[in-house]
Amino acid sequence: MRSDRQGNALPGASPEAAAAFDRALDASAILWRLQLCGHDVGDRWIEAAKAWDAHADGRTYPFNDWHAVMAYLGAGRQADVERIATALRQAEGVPAEVCEWGRRTALPLVEGFAAFWRGDYATAVERLHGARFIANSFGASHAQRDIIDWTVTEAAIRAGMSGMAEALANERRALKPHSPINRGFLGRARLAGTAAAAAA
Repeated sequence: MRSDRQGNALPGASPEAAAAFDRALDASAILWRLQLCGHDVGDRWIEAAKAWDAHADGRTYPFNDWHAVMAYLGAGRQADVERIATALRQAEGVPAEVCEWGRRTALPLVEGFAAFWRGDYATAVERLHGARFIANSFGASHAQRDIIDWTVTEAAIRAGMSGMAEALANERRALKPHSPINRGFLGRARLAGTAAAAAA
């Protein structure tokens, strides 16, 4: 299971394979957003993770690997997260373009999402903030890339980094001023800033 840089199955893939690929991508992204919003997704992470088992190896297509890591984190499969991260770091026997793409783009995302999941929000911000500006190399849809901004904004709020959180929330609101999610981000960021000022 691979994609081209528009997020579609590669030419020659069967319609069934293309549909399965799209379902796996969508499942990882949707479940991650639901988790960020505090929803209990039950065992859905387990099924999402199984869908990636034959396709995410840290050596073939970094966009897939990043989405697989979301599912593996949700399913509690830390060994698979480490397997992919290690493969991206070592990149043994990987074509030069894929190696560069994996190390520069996918690895910061994998490390940032893993840090977020374990509650190390400051590290998540550090890894993901820079990745926001290179993730366009994935060539995926805006909605797929938006999950990075969503996660780094949430991480900044949870880390108590009120200034950055407010700046990120304002960026999001400038693009979608009527979004309840973005208004919520901005309100929470400002509340965190007020609390920090009161404690100083």
